[in-house]
Amino acid sequence: MKNSAARIVAILGLLAIGAGGFVYAQQHDHSQHQNQANAVSAEDDVAIFCPTMKTGQLCSHGTANVLQLSGKKQDQWIAIARKYDKAVDAATLQLFKDSEAVLTPEQLKQLKAWFAVGLNPEINQILYSKGLGPKKP
Repeated sequence: MKNSAARIVAILGLLAIGAGGFVYAQQHDHSQHQNQANAVSAEDDVAIFCPTMKTGQLCSHGTANVLQLSGKKQDQWIAIARKYDKAVDAATLQLFKDSEAVLTPEQLKQLKAWFAVGLNPEINQILYSKGLGPKKP
């Protein structure tokens, strides 16, 4: 009886830890970016592709500023950009999953590097150099 109760307690404990980790991971993906809205550098305030996110994901506030949106339109845009970012993230993860059966581990590593955090600033610089960034006063 004690053995059975100990197992149940252990299973419940593991489930609680797992659920806590899941909640943390869900919050961590977006809270890091959302918290930066209050303390962004001037560069991040006009970033098009977000430096703290995977390649291809937009900075919701930065793009709203570059597009010179305010009020209700800004709020709508931020919701649209966040929806896009979630779709990009899901598509990227699905690409990795689908590729596992086709690519070697080395090829898969190279593919994942193409989507690594850190490439977005380079994309921003290309856009800015083509006059597609923030408008200068």
